[in-house]
Amino acid sequence: MMKKIKNKLSEIHILLFLKLIPYMLREYWTFSKQMARCQMSHYPEKLLTDILMTTHALEKAFSLHNLKKGFGVAKSIQLTDNIEKYISKYGYSSKLEVPISLITAYLSYQKEVKFSNKELDYVQNKINKIIESIKQPETNFNKAGKLSLSKNFMQNLTNANFKTLAENRYSIRHFGDGNISEDTIQAAIKIAQKSPSACNRQAYRIHIFSGEQKDLILSTQGGANSFYKEANKAILITGDLNRYYSTEMHLPYIDASLFSMSLIYALTSLGVASIPLTMGRKLSVLKKVQGMEIPQNEIPVLLIAIGSYPDEIVVSKSARFSPDTFTTFH
Repeated sequence: MMKKIKNKLSEIHILLFLKLIPYMLREYWTFSKQMARCQMSHYPEKLLTDILMTTHALEKAFSLHNLKKGFGVAKSIQLTDNIEKYISKYGYSSKLEVPISLITAYLSYQKEVKFSNKELDYVQNKINKIIESIKQPETNFNKAGKLSLSKNFMQNLTNANFKTLAENRYSIRHFGDGNISEDTIQAAIKIAQKSPSACNRQAYRIHIFSGEQKDLILSTQGGANSFYKEANKAILITGDLNRYYSTEMHLPYIDASLFSMSLIYALTSLGVASIPLTMGRKLSVLKKVQGMEIPQNEIPVLLIAIGSYPDEIVVSKSARFSPDTFTTFH
């Protein structure tokens, strides 16, 4: 009898919620204390986060086909000031190579399109002083900006080894007019199904949007405003909460993310252009997405815009750190 009562109680929603409160409070407390915005001026990694976010905001513009003359002046000032601040407080770090590279590439582009003003002069003078003071080889600062790719090469990665495939996976922000068939998407999903999942529960769910629904979900996400109409389709990967227990709150995100990365590689191998767009957004955004016929038991994890490659493929270099800067052997 007691066992039956215990089993029944374990299924009651309010009791499960109460059980989760200590876990959630501890997690939110830790996150709020360690997140980048908390005491950013006191920790180098937190200031570096701000630098990297601004670097990305500027660099991704290089992969757009309708790049505007004079874009990003305010962000270039913010980035240069933060680089100077970081070096003055913590000294030079190799992790600043990409941000400094980006500023030099940005200034070169503005010079190329014959745009100038006093704000850009400020950035130019400051970055010149920074580079002079840190005494690093100039070759260290060519790791950002734009990169042109061969359409024929990108469409024929099917038989590439994994190293070649991974090194040529890029986020595409300008798509061609070609249609991506359901058969191609299903083939990519089939490949991605070999992704591991907790206890092989395979709790990821896939929703594919076309036409107006594609435009709606991509525009709702907010990170694709400059190219969402060019994308042919949008793929939303969710995690099915019905497949998890009360102590597994993070597993839906882990399982769906493992599947998502495999899916992106599979799409790349099949000649499909893509860009992942995170769903770690405000509750209002998640609520709108949930309203697009997504079951309440599914949590949105990642949105992928897909399409064909354009005739001229331009991407951001988006250089990576050296592995020894984030790897620890115990």
